[in-house]
Amino acid sequence: MRIERPSRKALITYFEGSSSHEEEKLILHYLSLDIDAEYIASCMKEAWSNLDGESMILSESQQIRAWNNFQLHQKELVQFSDERKHNWFVYAACIVFLILSTMGIFWHQQFSEKEATSIVYHAGFGKQQKVHLKDSSTVLLFPGSSLKVTADFNQAERKVSLSGRAYFKVTHNSQKPFEVQAERLTTKVLGTSFEVNTDRLDHQQTITLHTGKVNIRDNKCTLANLHPNQQLIYDQKKHLFRIINVDASQTLSWINGELSYDLVPLQQICLDLEKWYNVKIEIKDRQLANKKISTSFKNTPIQEVLHIISLATGMSYTIKGNLIKIY
Repeated sequence: MRIERPSRKALITYFEGSSSHEEEKLILHYLSLDIDAEYIASCMKEAWSNLDGESMILSESQQIRAWNNFQLHQKELVQFSDERKHNWFVYAACIVFLILSTMGIFWHQQFSEKEATSIVYHAGFGKQQKVHLKDSSTVLLFPGSSLKVTADFNQAERKVSLSGRAYFKVTHNSQKPFEVQAERLTTKVLGTSFEVNTDRLDHQQTITLHTGKVNIRDNKCTLANLHPNQQLIYDQKKHLFRIINVDASQTLSWINGELSYDLVPLQQICLDLEKWYNVKIEIKDRQLANKKISTSFKNTPIQEVLHIISLATGMSYTIKGNLIKIY
């Protein structure tokens, strides 16, 4: 029987433990062939990311050790004899053991390490994650983004670190300023709502203020104090910045499930779509990748999104499993 390579989405679903019985049988046959090691490993890692984002909160050191253990067991799984490779029941048992033993390490480490220096929250691809902090502040993470919070947050100070994109709604406390460290910039507030975005292909970071006031520093040197509906754009290569006026309700529309763009390069839009819809997008034409367009969509299937973009750009595209190619 010829076994087709499962789609990326199918493999990720399998490693998350959500496949149907028939899908599991086909995937286990495929795994027993011992091929596509890099492809399988990348799917396993993304499944890991998704599980991490929704199942439990681990410190950064816990995540690293558990993931290393995960990879170690994965390497052992492919070292079967020829006879054993074709016994998919044995392979299935090993996979189950792998997942259960890894989850066991999660819980053991979570409760045994009493002095964890930080906790990392991660939003898996295809989903947002809302984080409730000890001071009653909330953070909404864009898919694929991570937030690091010190274990003693809200005791002496309120400091967090961001990788990616997030919307902060900070509870007011004049005695304990709230600080967000993202790349070279630190955003300091007392109580307000704003977005920080480091996830841009042009090496620029944006900070958009919705309500209140924020102070923005670069290496402890104040760059600006923003007012509502202002956005600071910081060039991380040239270390230069500018401030523009925006409609924050439109700029932050993603917090309500809408992606909206005003003259944004297609390549940047596709980067967001990859994380929002958990797909992989390849753009073959460099000129097309840099083409700026204006568009928006809310609760729209990825097929319809691509159709809308094709009308604005004249592009063609193909969809095969989890891979989208744009020409």
